Amino acid sequence: MKSDLVTIAILSIAESNKLRQQLTKADEFLQFIDLNDSLQRVCVQEQHVLKVIKLMNTWNKRKTIENASNSNTLLIPIDFSSYSFKTCEVGFRLAQQLDATITLLYTYCSPSLSFTVHSDDEIAEILIQSGKDIDKLTTEIYSKIKQNELPNIQFSYNIQEGLPEEVIIDMAAKIHPSLVIMGTRGQSQKEYDLIGSVTAEVIEHCSVPVLAIPESIFAETTSLKNVLFATNFDDRTLISFTNMMNLIGKLDFKLFFAHFASQKDAWNEIKLSGIKHYFAKNYPNIETDYSIISDKSGDILLGFDKFVKEHKISLIILNTHKRNLFAQLFNPSIARKMVFHAQTPILVFHT
Repeated sequence: MKSDLVTIAILSIAESNKLRQQLTKADEFLQFIDLNDSLQRVCVQEQHVLKVIKLMNTWNKRKTIENASNSNTLLIPIDFSSYSFKTCEVGFRLAQQLDATITLLYTYCSPSLSFTVHSDDEIAEILIQSGKDIDKLTTEIYSKIKQNELPNIQFSYNIQEGLPEEVIIDMAAKIHPSLVIMGTRGQSQKEYDLIGSVTAEVIEHCSVPVLAIPESIFAETTSLKNVLFATNFDDRTLISFTNMMNLIGKLDFKLFFAHFASQKDAWNEIKLSGIKHYFAKNYPNIETDYSIISDKSGDILLGFDKFVKEHKISLIILNTHKRNLFAQLFNPSIARKMVFHAQTPILVFHT
């Protein structure tokens, strides 16, 4: 009697054909089931899942390197929490606006990579459950597509071994997606930990832009009406702004360019004047508002929080390098508090 089939990947027809050719040792275990005209589920019987996944890990790494030039994709790490689906919904809508595809990524830890030692049987159970979870997620996605609640975006799914933050950072460095989209809470995070440790690690070290989606945000809220670009006037601000325009410049939004200071400084006004001149010359079609914000209490966070609420900011954009603005505004304790109050997605660029 055959055991149930487990989904271990969702690939394009072309990738499935490459897998058939290159993963010869697993030929007898693999089954390919059509999802639609362009995608296939790669399945294996439960008792062979661990054996085939180990072979798939090598193939995935090789495939990642081969596809390194394909940057028109959004990388979405998932953990199959209820919030993962919400993050996927945001990603699908954004992919339509950016004319991009989607890569879903699930990672698991081997005994050598985790403080918690898992036996092979336990890892197999994790992989079997992930197969069931991706089937459920895929069913929900296609149901919403059929009901016109989500755009019909091409996507793929794969499993990789390793620590989640390391796998995500490594994959982003290799395939260079246009964006990594992550939730600010994972399935294992506690109530008070609004920015999960994995997301925080990826934000700090990833080589491509990272969009962090607060758990409380509604998936339907993906239109960028009011965008806040927060700066400390460092010498990389204009580089980060150019990167932002390359990513979302074709979308329709009002830009709020703001510097948050604990006290007034005449030199900041001079810097802001220079920024105004630069934007007026290079981006004359963008509706822009310029501000230097401070709170009477001297608390930068309070001024930031107040500004976000008053102007109904739908996206906060930050530039980070060598822990400058990110360290000043978003050390872990302040980040949790800010995200809780603002409930606003954060897009971080690295320069």
